[in-house]
Amino acid sequence: MLNIRLCFSMLTLGLQVQNWVKLQFKMASRMYTVFMLVGLLSVPKVIADIGSFWHVTDFHYDSTVFTSQDSCTSPVADIEQKPYGDYLCDSPWSLINSSVHAMKQIEPNADFILWTGDNAPHIDESKDSSENIINIISNLTSILMDVFPNTKVYAAHGNHDYFPHNQLPPHENEIYHAAANMWQRWHRDSTANTTLRKGGYYMVSIKQGLVAVVLNTNLYYNSNKVTADISDPAGQFQWFDQVLDQAAQNGNKAYVIAHIPTGMYEEGDSMIRPQFNKKLNDLIIKHKNTIAAMFYGHHHTDTFKLWYDQGEPVAFGLVAPSVTPWRAIVPAINLSTPAHNPGIRLLRYDRLTYQLKDIWQYYLELPDANDKSKAQWKLEYKFSEAYGVQEITSTSLAQLVSDLEKKTDVFMKYFRYNIVSAKGESVPTSCDTNCQRLYICSIKEVDDDRHSKCVKPVSSNGFRPVAFISWDFYFLFTVMIVSGCVSKNHFL
Repeated sequence: MLNIRLCFSMLTLGLQVQNWVKLQFKMASRMYTVFMLVGLLSVPKVIADIGSFWHVTDFHYDSTVFTSQDSCTSPVADIEQKPYGDYLCDSPWSLINSSVHAMKQIEPNADFILWTGDNAPHIDESKDSSENIINIISNLTSILMDVFPNTKVYAAHGNHDYFPHNQLPPHENEIYHAAANMWQRWHRDSTANTTLRKGGYYMVSIKQGLVAVVLNTNLYYNSNKVTADISDPAGQFQWFDQVLDQAAQNGNKAYVIAHIPTGMYEEGDSMIRPQFNKKLNDLIIKHKNTIAAMFYGHHHTDTFKLWYDQGEPVAFGLVAPSVTPWRAIVPAINLSTPAHNPGIRLLRYDRLTYQLKDIWQYYLELPDANDKSKAQWKLEYKFSEAYGVQEITSTSLAQLVSDLEKKTDVFMKYFRYNIVSAKGESVPTSCDTNCQRLYICSIKEVDDDRHSKCVKPVSSNGFRPVAFISWDFYFLFTVMIVSGCVSKNHFL
């Protein structure tokens, strides 16, 4: 009887203490609010200086689309009636020309342009050559210079920008040299020119306080046999670490620009060899405070990547959709990617902090353009409006991933934008739980092992911890344990 009274007394005391603590918090909160309001009134408001820049990727120019259709994954009978190409083929020049001039029409005064490679077509190597690759890079360099004569372009190599395909070497070669000669007008930096010739990578200043670090991640590609057994191909890992250290010491932020991101495709396969994937991820996390944003291509679809450190989102990479509408169909490995429309991307950023503010994604509805024989590039979405975010940060993107996991309508919107609002028989209209898991895991798990665990179905017999316990319950439960009225062993 005495023990029951003691427990009752302890519970009553606990409630009284709890109410007193709540009162103190409430009073402190009111005082804090007053101080904050006074502080806000006394601090002059800083007006953001918002600028914009373009990101364009994966042109994949095929001069044979209307003749031998070398890049088409299967013959297109009525290709002559499709002036801007077909979902089964790489880009004809009419599509590329249209995309670059659309950029000029939409925003002629962009601060700069990011161009993340893959300019040559998906064709059999028997029909390709180093000379052809160089000519294509030259054609695309020329149109960007002609249409944007006063705008700097920060260009990266893609895995198709070499012959043999995918085998970009860790040393000087004629393609690296040719590209360096073409692109030096944009940066005129002897150090950048040297590393571009040596290994296809470089760093240049975009403006005071911001540098472009352009990587050749094709050196780490799964399909690159030349570099498979080299610990640091072309010395790029060491260089990447050093230039980011130097950027931090100089108080600079960095935009990292590359063709292939780390992590996995949406279908679940890895893009970069595991040993390289880990090294690059480690360096990204190490320099999380210097890297303002990362920009990639290669996927052909519209997505993003997140890097976490001790459970917190610390870095992000935006993967832009391609200009080419080409979709992969490889029956031998049961691969068939969905159709997607051509896309070009305008990014809004704060010129003072280099923080990304928004993504304005534009696209060409390919069947409509072909039917009308007219290319009308339209705004597909504004990221801020589509997903309800104020700016593009690791934290806001992590919250979006949470919404993708919990809200079907948000995921289906992402699913539609992922293929650039394509329509037709080859376009999926639904995505079950396992399908959603593949898409979401490819965003939030860039590590091979963590991605493998992420895509595995959760066991129905597994322990599922309670996600949230109220502070009130936790406080009273602790009081009861301390008083000896409840044993923690009852819950273990």
